[in-house]
Amino acid sequence: MTCLRISFLLAICVWSTGCNQDLGGDTDMESPQDMTMPADMTATLKGSCDLRKNSPASQECRDYESTSTQFISTYKGTCTNAAAWQDALCNRSGALGGCRTMIPNLGGGTLTQWYFAQSGLMTQSDVQAKCTSAGQMFVAP
Repeated sequence: MTCLRISFLLAICVWSTGCNQDLGGDTDMESPQDMTMPADMTATLKGSCDLRKNSPASQECRDYESTSTQFISTYKGTCTNAAAWQDALCNRSGALGGCRTMIPNLGGGTLTQWYFAQSGLMTQSDVQAKCTSAGQMFVAP
């Protein structure tokens, strides 16, 4: 009878230890891992090329938005040669308006060109006309 009790207790110990091993021990009680898409794969990346920094005569700032890092890095590379890049959208204080267009290459994204009074365009209507003639969508500041 004593052997039977010892065997029974031993079986319970082995079984309970086996359960912890099968379930991963205490780690099963932790929060489950987030299985959603990583943020960098779904987030909209933003950057701007401020042409006003190096060329006061060119009163334009360009916003680039995309979920593609290739799209943003390509335009960042071309901007740093001619103007000032920042990893944020343009400061639109004093803007008359902007012209937005979709760019399908490099993973796709949008370009919004913001115009200011010193760019030769004097009113919001001037910017709207420029957008329309270029087949772009007008965006109010």
